[in-house]
Amino acid sequence: MSKFPGEVWFLAFCVEIYKTAKGMSGQDAYNYLHRTGAAEYIIDCWDALHATGHLYIIDSIDDCIKNHTTS
Repeated sequence: MSKFPGEVWFLAFCVEIYKTAKGMSGQDAYNYLHRTGAAEYIIDCWDALHATGHLYIIDSIDDCIKNHTTS
């Protein structure tokens, strides 16, 4: 899944901002992102996502989850 240390750091960062935005624990947020495919999306798109803001990242993750669960 991960190729570079920056990807792992960024995934951890995204878990933190997502858990805060959604009122979840860190473990619950990570499990949810992993289960819905969003963790893989974050890793795959980290080079583009890391240059955006927190709100864009959260919206992007929510869109990914919505698209993954309705496919």
